[in-house]
Amino acid sequence: MIYLGFLLHIYQPPNQFETVLKQITGECYRPLLNLIVEENAKFTLNINWSLTEQLMKRGYEDVIDLLQQGADTKCLEWVGSAAYHAILPLIPEQERTRQIDLNYSKHKELFGPLYAPRGFFPPEMAYGPEIIPFVKKAGYQWLITDDIPYQCVHESVPTSFIPVTDGFGVLLRSSLWSNRIAFDKGLDMGGDEIARWLMKDMAEWFNGKDGYIILAMDGETFGHHRPGYIESFLVPFLNALKSSPDEIRLIHLSEIFDHFPKVESEVPPGSWSTTVEDFWAGNFFPLWKDPRNQAHYLLWQLTELALSGFEKLRDQMDRSLNSCTFWWAATQPEQCSPITLSGIDMLLEVIKTADPANYKKAKEIRASLEKALNRKAAKVGVGGE
Repeated sequence: MIYLGFLLHIYQPPNQFETVLKQITGECYRPLLNLIVEENAKFTLNINWSLTEQLMKRGYEDVIDLLQQGADTKCLEWVGSAAYHAILPLIPEQERTRQIDLNYSKHKELFGPLYAPRGFFPPEMAYGPEIIPFVKKAGYQWLITDDIPYQCVHESVPTSFIPVTDGFGVLLRSSLWSNRIAFDKGLDMGGDEIARWLMKDMAEWFNGKDGYIILAMDGETFGHHRPGYIESFLVPFLNALKSSPDEIRLIHLSEIFDHFPKVESEVPPGSWSTTVEDFWAGNFFPLWKDPRNQAHYLLWQLTELALSGFEKLRDQMDRSLNSCTFWWAATQPEQCSPITLSGIDMLLEVIKTADPANYKKAKEIRASLEKALNRKAAKVGVGGE
């Protein structure tokens, strides 16, 4: 039997534009959750409080209701995360605790007993063994990260056991199959064909024995990043699984964790954006703290200044740690996204209010950032005196 786990990660930064959220909700969140509830399909879901909060404030109660229905009918399994999508291995320990606990407490307050996650999704699957004590202390039993770093060290990826590090379970996402489904637009195949292809590959790989595979990707893949992909991939994919119940079974990730034996094994650091080349270069988090990226260096200087006054502006600091500020600086440094510019100004406002003595230095760093990002200050328009 092939056991298939499918995790969807949905998130928007706290400074997302209202028009963008409206578009993504219409293209993805609403139809995707409707399909899952109608099909009673078992998915594991991560939603960061950063998105949940915006859905509530901007009047998308129907999406919140769909999340509740999914949890109530047990087709959706929650996982915990960091409230504002901070990269946990890169932030101070007290901030790890704060982000993890805030995500849990706010969702628990909203969803009540329906919110009882056993597993944990570190934002961007950015994992290092240093985060395990914080995830374990919060009451979680397992977390998930990408399989590329594991394969670099161990040469193969487990399909019949769960790696355990320091007594804590670490599930591994199949980067090959997840990226093939999410990003390979050259695949001239429907979801049913891909499902049969996956079953054939797994059957040959497992050689008649029980095994598992975990797919994980941004939920926004379906309908937003790839318009029409709910209808062209997800619907026929789920139908193909239902037609072969003796070959492949879609189950929650916690069921995979329960079903397979645990084996102590080193899980090296990395994320779902870490390549083999990145790993062997020791560049484990290239989209958020690349030692060759001047913008990253300056952004972390700003972050450290902002953190020095975090007690005075706790709520604003939570939001300013979101990962998108750094992600856009990695992917579009020559044409910086307004999300990065807005994130820079959030950091500046924290420093200006909480630690005015460092505000002059912060503005100097900001000016250097503008040069690094090839953007003139006049085009930013916010965050100055």
